[in-house]
Amino acid sequence: MHQVARKIVLGLAIAGTAGIAHAEVLSGQSFTDPGGIRVGSSTFPVRSKPGAGVDGQLRNAIAATSHFANARYKADTGVYHFSGRKLVEDGAPGSGVRDHSKLGVWSFAQAGNLDVWFGEWSAEVPTGATGSKTPGTHTVWYVGENNDVAATLPLAEPVRYTIRSINNYTGGALPVSTLTANFSTGVASASGDIGFREGAIRTVGKDVRLAASGVSVASSGGSGGNLDGRFFGTGAAGVAGIVKFADRNRDTAFGGIKAH
Repeated sequence: MHQVARKIVLGLAIAGTAGIAHAEVLSGQSFTDPGGIRVGSSTFPVRSKPGAGVDGQLRNAIAATSHFANARYKADTGVYHFSGRKLVEDGAPGSGVRDHSKLGVWSFAQAGNLDVWFGEWSAEVPTGATGSKTPGTHTVWYVGENNDVAATLPLAEPVRYTIRSINNYTGGALPVSTLTANFSTGVASASGDIGFREGAIRTVGKDVRLAASGVSVASSGGSGGNLDGRFFGTGAAGVAGIVKFADRNRDTAFGGIKAH
């Protein structure tokens, strides 16, 4: 078995469905279809880290998202892209309780060096071209560790973030936007691929949330969408979220860090 495939197998070959420990891991996803992706606090190989898994697969384990970030499947653009059938072609188990063939099609990226991730998932067709997606299953998501974000918000002046978008990834550089957050007034806006005005920033306990309506995403052709996101890390170092539209194929995930 290839060394890379062995690493994937060991990482996803599951330690059962023990309860999830409480941690400051926050997430969101556009749909929770049966058999679809699940994001949240990891159960394997370490607990209480940002994680992801697929409903009904590999004993429902939520693996740390960083564990999926295998360099073999990372493009020069920083996007990780693979499918369950591709993993099997590369040596992962294709049957039994460790069957990887039904893990679906993944495209995701990291927000800077933070343990914050955003991306999209679709079910994979069981036959035909490897990596082909099952219509009607497109799901966007984000997950990250918030740390002490609520206690360390930068209030002196507005903060700008460079964010990237993922929607039906086919290769190439991800579209870019600039998000401006004023934590003092609780107002945010964005321009570029993602556009909106008068977004709302709200702190709930240790959770710093971002919401906006009437959102447009040029790369997906979506308009009038609703944005749900969160800020992460000390000093609100990063941000990630999703934008949902009436047509789920236009739904978009985004993430990024402070602009320098």
